[in-house]
Amino acid sequence: VVFFFQAEDGIRDSVASRGLGDVYKRQSTQSTWGINAEYMGFIRLRKKIMVKFLKPGRVVVLLAGRHAGKKGVIVKQLDDGVKKGRKFPHCLIAGIEKAPRKVTKRMGKKRIAMRSRIRPFVKFVNYAHIMPTRYVLGAELDLKNLVKDEDLLVPDKKPEMNKAIKKLFEEKYTSPPAVKDEKALSAEYFFKKLKFQTSITRS
Repeated sequence: VVFFFQAEDGIRDSVASRGLGDVYKRQSTQSTWGINAEYMGFIRLRKKIMVKFLKPGRVVVLLAGRHAGKKGVIVKQLDDGVKKGRKFPHCLIAGIEKAPRKVTKRMGKKRIAMRSRIRPFVKFVNYAHIMPTRYVLGAELDLKNLVKDEDLLVPDKKPEMNKAIKKLFEEKYTSPPAVKDEKALSAEYFFKKLKFQTSITRS
């Protein structure tokens, strides 16, 4: 026996039904699929028009790992995560593990040179483990020729790469530009150590 039921929208159902509830159930499922399709289309459109601000030269702060709280600059971004063993969006970062210390005019040249030493680091970092800042380093601190992702896989080339980065960082720190423009402020922020305040609770 086949029963025909009249739905509210005027569409007749010609299949075997267990009542009006079955008709309304199918209608709600169809409407839900339509809403999901529209939402997914909106997400794809948003990804296409979304501006990529994680570009080479952007100063970031690391949030996890042994270098948490340290500053770095993006050398190369890998949005698709095509590297072997890293199937997630990540980037190649060159940062400062040990920042230079404060110097004054009363110090001698030897003491200033010792306190201006910088210890760099180079590593791949997940996008979820960095916090981008508004500061961008220009072409004056170009690291593309010094830092290459292929050299990180070779243990013998990594020390030489760190020495080249250390020399470049120290040269840019000891000879800052005379004009205080946006690039000079970005470099000043990059070489300055972050300060963290710890709260002590007394019982």
